[in-house]
Amino acid sequence: MKKRSLSVLLLVCLAAAASAQGLHYGIKADLNMFKLDGAGIKSNYTLGGRLGVYAEYDFSKRWGLQPELLFSQVAPKRGDDFGAKYISTGNDNANKSIKLSYITLPLLLRYNVNKLITINAGPQYSYLLYANENLLTYNRNAFKRSDVGVAAGATLNFDILHVYARYVLGLTNVNDIDDRYQWKTRQVQIGLGVNIK
Repeated sequence: MKKRSLSVLLLVCLAAAASAQGLHYGIKADLNMFKLDGAGIKSNYTLGGRLGVYAEYDFSKRWGLQPELLFSQVAPKRGDDFGAKYISTGNDNANKSIKLSYITLPLLLRYNVNKLITINAGPQYSYLLYANENLLTYNRNAFKRSDVGVAAGATLNFDILHVYARYVLGLTNVNDIDDRYQWKTRQVQIGLGVNIK
């Protein structure tokens, strides 16, 4: 329900701004280097990907907003000490590779340094659609559904093509097993966007 409400809200905002002169929108894709920091998880970056749409609305020469709607897949890995940390609930035969699929909604403030360079920063909400993991016994879920973070990065603008790099710091503990141990996400993204309008 929360996922649907956020998606509808984003679409309404985009539709409301659709007639504005400063609005541009397009499609984007990136490489997403993802890390899950926490007990029982390997603390190294793994490669994933994201695909989605974005809008850019400049309400002045320098300032604007950039909402996005993205589908993301990432693959953190279980650490060798997972069974020792979660001895009462952990599955000793769990897969080492974990596959997570998210719908991600960044809402970024844009600052146009000049025509070439734009700085972006703002909150990001991610909703876990699917988790291919068997970390726990009795098919219990190891991950919380919601992850809130902050994103910051820079974009190079070449006519209709944009090249960007971004860092995302997760603020939510996504560990749904044991509150004594925190799992927080870290992401480095490099990608391309293409303006349709």
